[in-house]
Amino acid sequence: MTGPDAQTGTHEEFPCQQCGAKLEFAPGSTKLECPYCGHTQQIAAAAAAPVVERSFADALRELRQRPVSALADNGHEIQCNGCGAITVITAQAAACPFCDSPVVVPIQEDRATIVPEAVLPFAIEQRAAGEKFKTWVTSRWFAPSDLAAKARRARMDGVYLPYFTYDALARASYRGQRGTYYYVTETYTDSEGKTQTRQVRKTRWTRVSGHIQCYFDDLLVCASKSLPDKLIAELEPWDLAALTPFDSRYLSGFMAERAAIGLEDGFATAQQKMVPTIESTIRSDIGGDTQSIDNYSTSHSDVTFKLFLLPLWLSSFRYDDKVYRFVVNARTGEAVGERPYSTLKIVMAVLGGIALIALIVVLVKMFA
Repeated sequence: MTGPDAQTGTHEEFPCQQCGAKLEFAPGSTKLECPYCGHTQQIAAAAAAPVVERSFADALRELRQRPVSALADNGHEIQCNGCGAITVITAQAAACPFCDSPVVVPIQEDRATIVPEAVLPFAIEQRAAGEKFKTWVTSRWFAPSDLAAKARRARMDGVYLPYFTYDALARASYRGQRGTYYYVTETYTDSEGKTQTRQVRKTRWTRVSGHIQCYFDDLLVCASKSLPDKLIAELEPWDLAALTPFDSRYLSGFMAERAAIGLEDGFATAQQKMVPTIESTIRSDIGGDTQSIDNYSTSHSDVTFKLFLLPLWLSSFRYDDKVYRFVVNARTGEAVGERPYSTLKIVMAVLGGIALIALIVVLVKMFA
């Protein structure tokens, strides 16, 4: 990995060769760019360091960790007093990117953190993300009239979110019942007193048991707790095929959140994501016309994982003392967000609807 020496604690600087200012990663490229004079510097491809998955069992015994300062040039951590998010930054931070709290506390100790395997670099620039934000805000129905003006003053922060992927072979032993449909003829009396017949479906159940296995590849688990699950899910899919071996230069000028979910807890979440596929496979194995799963037990083997950083543009803004977030997938441009509603506009719309219905009723009676 290009960057500081983890043992000596020294830092690799990325100064501009023309003016000496600090270079920052340019979204949509493989270059560092000077924000002052525009000089660029190519990031060499790390062909000799492919993105690899690590053994889950080995990692639990000895996680590969390095000081935060070793992950990013001049990197240091801050912690938000509002939401508690811990973020690695390479410059100064005026407020928390996740909740817009104005109070962030520097963490003085250079603590160890898990080393990411890879990074998905920013591909969309801040200006383009800001335009998506403006379009999104102005297109919200029943939004407060002053929302657009307040949102325009909000920051748009570039943040890397930590993610795990897990691979695993899941084996399950189950007990259940196979249902087979059959039909019987029933006689009944209809509403006119006539005798009729009809075919009624019945189910014949047979007890069964068996074993199945499923292989899971790259189950994605977000290792952040700073954003609502709904927003995180709506940012998918990510183009994970474009993951690049971790290089600290991709973090230059951006923030990176420290993983708030541990390796074991992340795998517990991955196991929950496996459940629908496992149960679907069991039902397929049971066969018949319908199935009932009484119980099953699952074991996992050959578990591997990756830890990497995914990029997003994030704007957190406050409205009536409540935090709302707007997020852009900095690879695909997918934009999702939270918004306040105007109670007055909703009430007026409802009253207008009632008035319209009343008018239609009056007109119908007049011309009936």
